[in-house]
Amino acid sequence: MNMYDVVSLSEEDLGLNGAALDPVGEWAIVFGADAYLELVSTTDPETRIELLWNSEVDLNDGDFHPGGQTAFIVGNEGQVLRYAREDHSITNAGGQVEFGQTKLTAVAWNTGGSWAYVGGEDGWLWRMRAAEDGGAEVHPILGRGASDISGIDCHPSLMLCVVSSVLNGIGVIDRDHSLHWIGGTYYPWSDVQCPTGERDECVAVSSDRNIATISLDGEQPSTSGVEIIQLSGVEGHFTGLSHQHGDRSLIIETPFSLIEHDLSLSAAFPWLEYSDAVDFDASIAGERIVASWSTDRDSGWILTDRGTLVQYHPPPSNSVGGILGAWILIAIPLATLLVILSLAFGLFPGLRQWFTLRFGTAEEKREARRAARRKKRG
Repeated sequence: MNMYDVVSLSEEDLGLNGAALDPVGEWAIVFGADAYLELVSTTDPETRIELLWNSEVDLNDGDFHPGGQTAFIVGNEGQVLRYAREDHSITNAGGQVEFGQTKLTAVAWNTGGSWAYVGGEDGWLWRMRAAEDGGAEVHPILGRGASDISGIDCHPSLMLCVVSSVLNGIGVIDRDHSLHWIGGTYYPWSDVQCPTGERDECVAVSSDRNIATISLDGEQPSTSGVEIIQLSGVEGHFTGLSHQHGDRSLIIETPFSLIEHDLSLSAAFPWLEYSDAVDFDASIAGERIVASWSTDRDSGWILTDRGTLVQYHPPPSNSVGGILGAWILIAIPLATLLVILSLAFGLFPGLRQWFTLRFGTAEEKREARRAARRKKRG
C-alpha cells in the first residue's frame, strides 16, 4: 500500500482524537482538543465545513445516528454535543447534570437508533437519547466494571452492542440494556468494532497486540464467546480500529502503521509499515494515526493527531500494457509455429495428409482419404 496526496487541516497541531463517519461514508466529523470540530468530505478533504462550539473541553469520540442526520460527540467533564446535518449546528446534549465530571471516552448508537450508549472513565456506562423538552434522557447501565471504557460499537444487524474496557474485559449489551461480561479480563483492550452485518462477530484489539474475535449469540447474549490470539512479529502498540471494507478492518498501530484484519479469514496482514511512512515523509511518520476511512475497497485516507490527512491506495498498474505484453508473448511463438508448419507441409505432403486426418474437419478428412486412394491407383 502506498501513500500519496497530503492535506493539512491546519498549520498548528490540532491534537485530534478521532473521526466519526456518516452511515453512507460521505462526510466525517473530526474532533479533538479544545472542542475542535470540523466536517470533512471523505473523498475530497479540501472540502470542509467549520463546526463552531465555544469550549476548551477535549472531545474523545463520536458516532452518527443510523439515520445520518445527527451525531453525538463526547468528551471530558461529562460533555456530550449534538451535531445536526440540517444546518450544521452544534448544541449541548449532556453535561455535568447527567454525567458529572466524568471523562467520556466512547459513544455508539444501537442498530435501531433508539438509544446511544456512552462510556467513560472508571467503567461508567449510560444509555441516552434526546428528550422531548430538548434535553437528554439518561440512564446508567448496571453491572459496570471499574476500569475505563475504551470502545463501544453496535452490530449492524443484531440488536447487540459490544463494549471494551482497559481491565474488565469485553462486554455485550443486549436489547434490554443489560450488560454481560463475556471474557478477556485483564487484557488492556484499546478498541472494538463490528465491521459487517454479514457475520455475527466483532473484533477487538489490545495495546499489547492481542486480537479478539467476539462471537455474538443473538438469542442468549450472555453466552457470546471471545477467542484471543496475540499477533507475533509486531513491535508496536495497537491503539484503535477503523472499518476498511466489508468484513475487513484496519488496526491502527503506533508508531505510524496499519494492519489489515480480515474477520472472515481470522487473519491479519501488513498494510502500511512504519518504514514505508518514513520513506514517504519522516515528519508525518512521527505523527500518531487517530482514524482512517475508505473510499474504495483498498483506498482511503489516514487522519493523524496533528491534523494531517494522507491518501493511500495500491500502486497504479498499467493493465493495458500488461495485457498487450501477454498477447505479444503468445502471438510471436504462435506465428513462428505456423510458419514452420507451412514450410513442413510444403516439403512433406505426407505430413500434411497426416495432420489433416488427425485434426481436420470431417469434409477435409474425406477429401484426404479420396486423394490417398487416387494416389494408390495411379
